[in-house]
Amino acid sequence: MQVNKKSSKYGSARQLKFFNIDLHISVIADIKFILEQLGHSVVDWSISGHTWVLGRKRADVKIINQDTWQGIDQRMCDDFYACYKAELAAYDAFIVTYSAAFALLYEKTDKPIIVVNPTRYEHPFTDAPEKWRWLDAYLKKGVAAGRVIMLANNKGDEYYFRYFTGLSSEVVPSLCLYTNASYTGRRSQFPLVTRMKSVLLPRKETRLVGWLEHLRHDWAENIFVKLSRRHGRILGSMRLHCHAVSKEEILKDGYTWQALYDFKGIIHIPYQVSTMSIFEQYSANIPLFFPSKRFLLELHRENPDKVLCELSFYQVKHLDYSGLERENPNNVGEEAVIKQWVELADFYDPDNMPHIQYFESFEHLESMLITVDCEAVSAGMREFNRIRQERVFKQWQRVVEQIVA
Repeated sequence: MQVNKKSSKYGSARQLKFFNIDLHISVIADIKFILEQLGHSVVDWSISGHTWVLGRKRADVKIINQDTWQGIDQRMCDDFYACYKAELAAYDAFIVTYSAAFALLYEKTDKPIIVVNPTRYEHPFTDAPEKWRWLDAYLKKGVAAGRVIMLANNKGDEYYFRYFTGLSSEVVPSLCLYTNASYTGRRSQFPLVTRMKSVLLPRKETRLVGWLEHLRHDWAENIFVKLSRRHGRILGSMRLHCHAVSKEEILKDGYTWQALYDFKGIIHIPYQVSTMSIFEQYSANIPLFFPSKRFLLELHRENPDKVLCELSFYQVKHLDYSGLERENPNNVGEEAVIKQWVELADFYDPDNMPHIQYFESFEHLESMLITVDCEAVSAGMREFNRIRQERVFKQWQRVVEQIVA
């Protein structure tokens, strides 16, 4: 969807100037693209270590940067404001994505703050309860005063934020149209995106397997079985390697979005319920394959350190969650909590991501890769994406109107 800035049907009569500083290069890139299409301007100082993805350099920011931000406190916020007070005065509003704690930097500006929550808003305060309460109190006060506008780009983080603060936030999915790349399907393989290294045989052993299969002798089949067992779940589909390939093996560091979207489809065994790469791929109309809810839970039980392993910063930071309430979203030792996260995953949301393909086992996946009509799947996604993009642009226009009012 390309919207002309000068003639946008969503455009506001007043052009707003937004400012952003945070750590997630993709989330703000998505928001910036949309707001600029709506006729506004966004200046973002990124201190992310992944600025290279968008061909940018990391901003040189005083007081708060990639090395210091996790120690953010009131003094740091005061020093930041004192240093940049004159510069911040030039903006109409501020945008915060990752981390929500960056909203604290703008307390003294007395201007609107849009907080878009893409992943567990409390970071880096997960193991700092006093600072977490400080952040909660600030956001609650800001929302009550109409100064802070809370959004989430996925249902999981809306639920998470509501659990800890009692506040609701509108879900505005990311579009990620900044890639300027789209699906072609000209390459016949399906990259597999997973942290489970046992799903596919390594390339060298894949060649050996092909040779053994070609021989069609019992002893060759026995060697194949032994070789497969060495790698765990690979026996779930002994010939899956003929269609699926490891993304890390077939795409080297620095690959382009278009290089990925040239494949026939992408298989995911997710470590999270929402990622920007999935938003990117969905908007590019590339067929996506995910385990069914049942199969994903099964894979998680067998591989908790590889599947759904970043639902909580308790997992990422290796914190003890055994003392948490049973229903606490961070209590990832409770199966009911894992199931709740799965229910809220982007890739199981028919309202935002229909046409995703689900496999019940690796055998089922193998069959799907052979029989699925990827062109038809992509066409369905393309048609729905027109509706989805229209809806998201309207949501952002309403947010802007709140600020203008």
